[in-house]
Amino acid sequence: MAGFAVLLRKELKQQLRTYRLLIVAAVFLFFGLGTPLLLHYLPRLVPADDMFNMTIPEFTAVDAVQEYLSNFGQVGLLAAILVTMGMVARERESGTAAMILSKPVGRGAFVTAKLAALTLVFTVGIALGGLGCYAYTLIIFGNPGGSNFLVANVVAGLYLLVCLAVTLMFSSFFRSQLAAGGLALVLLIIVALTAGLPVMKDYSPGALLKWANDIAAGSGTNAWGALIVSLLVIVLTLIIGWRVFRGKEL
Repeated sequence: MAGFAVLLRKELKQQLRTYRLLIVAAVFLFFGLGTPLLLHYLPRLVPADDMFNMTIPEFTAVDAVQEYLSNFGQVGLLAAILVTMGMVARERESGTAAMILSKPVGRGAFVTAKLAALTLVFTVGIALGGLGCYAYTLIIFGNPGGSNFLVANVVAGLYLLVCLAVTLMFSSFFRSQLAAGGLALVLLIIVALTAGLPVMKDYSPGALLKWANDIAAGSGTNAWGALIVSLLVIVLTLIIGWRVFRGKEL
């Protein structure tokens, strides 16, 4: 792990220079502010239809939080893939990786620093989005429950960390960003679908999003198995990415 601190500083500067931090923060803040507003105005925008007996219910604070958390499995997933798929592949393609690794730094530190920087970037984005969602939900619908809201965001954020780690692994495999992003998307969709299987519902990383929704609703259910598996996936993908990258020519 030689040179990790130096590489992490370099990665954080890169996140600022390429506006990745700004983009991720803007995406989460947009949905954090916009979700409670949308639910508040939706009954007014969509009139009741007596012919089809369709009415839009009045939403609650829990509905607003759960709708915001659902964005983690859609927009958050896509943001994680798009931001991460070129982290290693682009630097190999441009020759930047060869230049950096000619210094006294290890490839393990090279890959780990990227995941650490991405984690910090998405932590900032989730924090801003969460603050926006909490504030507007509090104003419009009432208190969504501070502790439950915080824990639900942490659990949903862990799911995004899995997405980041998987995409970074594939970025270490290929020079092509599209190949890395495409394979990561396919695998993560499969992972999300496994959460619906009876044998996997308590262990799939995709179950973290349902757990986050249950926490927001004050449910006593838990998915500790999914949490443990998710942490193992993050560690394993990081190790696999490093080992494969170590054998690649730059």
